[in-house]
Amino acid sequence: MKKRASGCPKDELRGGYQPRQERKASREKGLDMLIGHPSPVAAGHKAFFFRASWLVPLSAPPIRDGALLVRDGRLIAIGKAKDIAPERDCLRLDFPDGVLLPGLVNPHTHLENTHFADQIVRSQPFADWLKGMRDLVRQQTWDDALAAARNGAATLLRFGVTCVGDSSFHGATLTALREIGLRGFVFKELICPREEEQNEGWQAFLTWLNDAPTGELIRLGIMAHAPYTVTPTALQWAWQLASQRRLPFSVHVAESPDERALIERREGVWAHLPIAQALQKVPTGLSPVRYLDWLGILDEGVLLIHCVQVDDADIALLAKRKVWVAHCPRSNANLQVGVMPLAKMLVAGVQVCLATDGLASVETLSPLDEIRFALRLGETHPSLYPTLPPERWLRMVTLDAATALGMGQLIGSLQIGKMADLTVFPVGAEKREPLEALLHEGKEAMMTMVAGRCVYLAEGVNPAKAP
Repeated sequence: MKKRASGCPKDELRGGYQPRQERKASREKGLDMLIGHPSPVAAGHKAFFFRASWLVPLSAPPIRDGALLVRDGRLIAIGKAKDIAPERDCLRLDFPDGVLLPGLVNPHTHLENTHFADQIVRSQPFADWLKGMRDLVRQQTWDDALAAARNGAATLLRFGVTCVGDSSFHGATLTALREIGLRGFVFKELICPREEEQNEGWQAFLTWLNDAPTGELIRLGIMAHAPYTVTPTALQWAWQLASQRRLPFSVHVAESPDERALIERREGVWAHLPIAQALQKVPTGLSPVRYLDWLGILDEGVLLIHCVQVDDADIALLAKRKVWVAHCPRSNANLQVGVMPLAKMLVAGVQVCLATDGLASVETLSPLDEIRFALRLGETHPSLYPTLPPERWLRMVTLDAATALGMGQLIGSLQIGKMADLTVFPVGAEKREPLEALLHEGKEAMMTMVAGRCVYLAEGVNPAKAP
């Protein structure tokens, strides 16, 4: 029988979001770290005509010499360039060597950890890496987190990402996304391993959620960090709050053998941690995935991060509950936690998208780099990894990832009426297989647009007014 908590503590405290004067100081500090800048030429325009060597709607076959029209932030025409006439007030951008596609969606990052890339060794056992990360996060100030999140968000634009799902410990990502112009979900992280501290920690968590400003592009989510860092009671509180407020809910789970040893058998390197005391009332023999189900947390639309250490029973349960899994193969490899049985999961009907994780555990924030690594895993681990067509891999970083965040009806494919979140990569006009070329050669975007606003234009891209 699933164990359910009696209910969340009442929402009593207010305040706690970064004070206005501190936000202003933080905004002024580190703005020079931005990597992508909105184009002053494109700023302020509401109508655009795009033409490219290839247009990849994802909801339909690729279109050679394709074009589309954008007005007031939405797509109003898509097709062959010869069939679409630019309107008089449109700003025109031509990409004769480019492939135009939906903006990439990165459903799991840690942008506040961007500057940890030079302070921690990525390739090391997970438990050792986690100790180092704990120390770095404890030393990080809110201003440092904001500067890192700004840098990370701007980097995402350069890699063609228009929407991100970010796990935020300090909450600074909220400010960074708004300033950079990136669409995103800020999953506020709850870490609460001690029962005696969970009430106080929960109230601080509620305070931030209640005061955090959102907007058209920025939405909130809840992340209960992991089964080994959040008490069973706090995990249920977090899930119940997400359900009550209709917020997306996420949790790292089944990432490492150490996690499974703790949850399933109360053994391993983490068996002496405070969380082990909190787990005393939890039956042994439950895998991390089945533990979440025992708590009543596995539900349709929940976003689970990693799911590497899963068995056949776990896979069947993930499919049955209709959860989403964000797969981060490069992070898993660097932290030496194993290889996800992706082939089995897809055959079983588990919903899987790709994510990069943060720069503390991966080399770049590029979803295309994630696909390229996944393709290599298919060669080295053919029994675990499937051979998928290019459009299936691309879907995992566009429409599937958008759907995992609850945004599939608005973004993730190029369809009339959807939001104008799109990007262009150089591939060469002579390419006959644009998707193959994109997955193997696509590095940095030429242009990135979010909600009809050009938030990144590479050097040398010159828009012109339509005649």
